[in-house]
Amino acid sequence: MAPTATFPNGFTCEPDYVNHDLSVSLDSSNAFEGPEKLLEIWFAPDAQSLPCGSSANGLRSVPLAEVENLLDLVNCKVLSKISTDEMDAYVLSESSLFVYPHKIVLKTCGTTTTLLCLAKLLELANEYISWPGDFKSIHRIFYSRRCFMFPSRQNEIHQSWDNELAFLNKFFHKKSSKAYIVGDMSHDHWYLYLNGTEEGMAANPGSSYLLSPVNSINSAEAACLKSGDCDETFELLMTELDQKQCENFVMANHLNEFPTMDPAHEDYGHLLGQKTMAKTKLDRLFGNAEAKHDAFAFTPCGFSSNSIVDEKYYYTFHVTPEDGWSYASFETNVPGRNKLKLMNSVLDVFKPGKFCLVFFREDEQNAVKGKVSDFDLLKNCKIAGYNRVDKIAYDLKLNYRCLYSYFERA
Repeated sequence: MAPTATFPNGFTCEPDYVNHDLSVSLDSSNAFEGPEKLLEIWFAPDAQSLPCGSSANGLRSVPLAEVENLLDLVNCKVLSKISTDEMDAYVLSESSLFVYPHKIVLKTCGTTTTLLCLAKLLELANEYISWPGDFKSIHRIFYSRRCFMFPSRQNEIHQSWDNELAFLNKFFHKKSSKAYIVGDMSHDHWYLYLNGTEEGMAANPGSSYLLSPVNSINSAEAACLKSGDCDETFELLMTELDQKQCENFVMANHLNEFPTMDPAHEDYGHLLGQKTMAKTKLDRLFGNAEAKHDAFAFTPCGFSSNSIVDEKYYYTFHVTPEDGWSYASFETNVPGRNKLKLMNSVLDVFKPGKFCLVFFREDEQNAVKGKVSDFDLLKNCKIAGYNRVDKIAYDLKLNYRCLYSYFERA
C-alpha cells in the first residue's frame, strides 16, 4: 500500500488513502474521451435489507486489493479515497467509484471497459454479502451514458449500444429490462438501461412491471416517500467549455505553486486538485452542509473530484478541457436542494456552449399539494443565455421518472 499523502492547512480535506506512487507518475496525455459510462447496482434497498450472513459493512468490507482487482478489469486505478460512516468515495485514474454497504456507483471515462467488471463484482458479492447465486434477482441496475465523441476508439463491448445491451442481457433478465435512447440521434443524446425487482419479483422473475405512478409500492419505497429522501440522480453533461475557464484545469498554467511540498509524502496532483476546487468554489456548492472533499489535477490537463455531503450523499466532477473535445460532467445524489441554483452555479464555472440535463428520481407520490416538485421545476426551467432544444420526460418502471433536457448557448 502506498503512503498516504498529507496536505497543508488551508486546503479542503485530507484523503483517507492516497496511492502516492500512482499519483506522482500518472500521465494522462492520451486521454481523449470525456463522456463517462455510469453503472449503478443496488443489491438491496438499504443496508438493513442485505442477505443474512452479510459482512457488517456489506460491500464496504471488500478489501482495497480486491477493489483494485475489480478496477483492473475496467482498466483504471485508484488514486485516492475518502470515507464516512456511511460510504466510501474513490477518485480513479478515470473518474470515480462510490461504495455503500448495499450498492455501488461506478463512473468511468476514456476507453474503460466498465461492464467487464460484472462477473468479478458478482464474485465479491457472493463472498462479502452472501449474495445468493446470480444477478437475476438484483434489486436495481442502472447503466447510462452520453453518446461518445470517438465511439470507434472504444473497446468492442462499448462500441455500440447493441453490444452493451447484449452483454447486460447475459447477467440480467432480458424480459424485465428496459432500454432507451433519449434525444436527437443526429446530435447529443443519452442512453439508459434499467432493470430490477419489484417486491416479490425474485420468486417470479417473469412477471410484468407497471409504469409510474404505480398502484402499490413496497415497504422500502413507502418509507422513502414518507421521509422525502427518495433516490435521485442529477447530472449536467457539458461540452464546448469556455476556454478561459478551461485554463483552471491545465497543469502548465499552475506550475511551482507548492515550493515547500514534501515529495516523499505529498503529490502535486492532489495539492493542485484541492486548490483548484477551492479556487473555483466547487467545494461550496452545497453551502454550509457538512462535506468532505477529494480532488486531483491531472498531467498535462484534466480534473476529478469527489465530495461526500452529510455523511451519505456524493457529488462529483470530471473535466477534460482540451479545445475541440472539451467536456465536463457534474453528478450528485444529494436530495432536496435548489436544483436551479445548483445548476447555475455549475454552469458559471464551465460556461459550456452545450449541455444535457438529466434528472432521475423516484416518483413523488406524496408531493405536497400546491408545491412544485423538483422534477416539474426542472422540466419547465429557463436558463439565462441558453435555448432549450430538447425536453423529454419519461415515467419509468420501478417507480422512477426521468427528465432529459438539451440546451445550446443562445
